[in-house]
Amino acid sequence: METGKVTVEKVDGKSTVTRCFSKYPLKFIIPTKVGPSKSDAVWIYTLTYGGGIVSGDSISSEFNIGDGCTTVLTTQASTKVYKSLGSKCSEQFLEARIGRDSLLAVIPDPVTCFSTARYSQKQVFRVLSDSNLVIVDWITSGRHESGEKWDFDLYKSTNNIFLDHDQPLFLDTVLLEQGNIAAITERMRDYQVIAMVIILG
Repeated sequence: METGKVTVEKVDGKSTVTRCFSKYPLKFIIPTKVGPSKSDAVWIYTLTYGGGIVSGDSISSEFNIGDGCTTVLTTQASTKVYKSLGSKCSEQFLEARIGRDSLLAVIPDPVTCFSTARYSQKQVFRVLSDSNLVIVDWITSGRHESGEKWDFDLYKSTNNIFLDHDQPLFLDTVLLEQGNIAAITERMRDYQVIAMVIILG
């Protein structure tokens, strides 16, 4: 069952949120004024109560972007994933449908996993031949001020894009997991950020 659902449609010639639902631990903030008054874009900020994702949290959200609409999905700060309790994994799932001549820009702050955290996210985007999509998916090495660098147990991020609802267009997964052969920090060496940017249009 979804913890969040948003629908954006054209109303009087402007991109407008016509449906917005969220429940604990997810919350949406949709400011009425962002950028120049002439710009036709809806900004949606996602946040979680407590300032981060707690061990065992499962968050599922759905976005429907109507024809001719522009929507920006972002965050107020980095997505913090707190340490896991036992083997519990925190999960996020996002599914978005982008209409004709529409743009969805998913540009969050990076994910920051605390020591021993276990986190998995999956994002599924369903586009049409004239849809436009921008995705920024990135993770930092952790809390430097606490001496944590690549100290989490599991990070998995999957991005799938399907054309005309079911034709695979882009399938990608990033997996970082502590292993018996080498720790993540040894494999990452001096890198502190992994980022992927997808532009479709």
